Amino acid sequence: MTIVFDSTPLIYLAKVGLISIIEETGENLLIPQSVFEEVVTVGKQRGDADSFIVEELIKRETVKLVDPINRFTGFEKDIHKAERDVIALAKENECVAIIDDGIAREIGEMLNVDVHGTFYLIFQAVQRGSLSKQESREKINKMIRRGWRIGSEQYIEFLDLIDRI
Repeated sequence: MTIVFDSTPLIYLAKVGLISIIEETGENLLIPQSVFEEVVTVGKQRGDADSFIVEELIKRETVKLVDPINRFTGFEKDIHKAERDVIALAKENECVAIIDDGIAREIGEMLNVDVHGTFYLIFQAVQRGSLSKQESREKINKMIRRGWRIGSEQYIEFLDLIDRI
């Protein structure tokens, strides 16, 4: 299976030392150039450590840079260019898009794209046994403390799901 990543999941998984769960998927991992620019180019200019971590994934070809052939138009006021590119690339490749922004996810779903967020990757890591339930809670809390935004209902649902594993 192929997975296309938006910026936020990459940034926050790198910030809390969970980039390995991306690597463990063993999937074909893609980002469009616009995500690279947001995460690596802009991040390095600001001195963000996570930008260097993501850049290393690209250098090792764990994550590949691929741009969509056809870009979506009409959603410019609703979502960023990178999110539009992620949705377009996922649609073209009939694969999963990992996006945390709620509006972008809704647009992806309207376009019949299989859309998930960071929680999905962490949940899978717990299911695989590469992350304990307690570690998943700690990492999510750390992400929130570092600025990751998540609704309280989503947070509670995630904790409930983790408890059921």
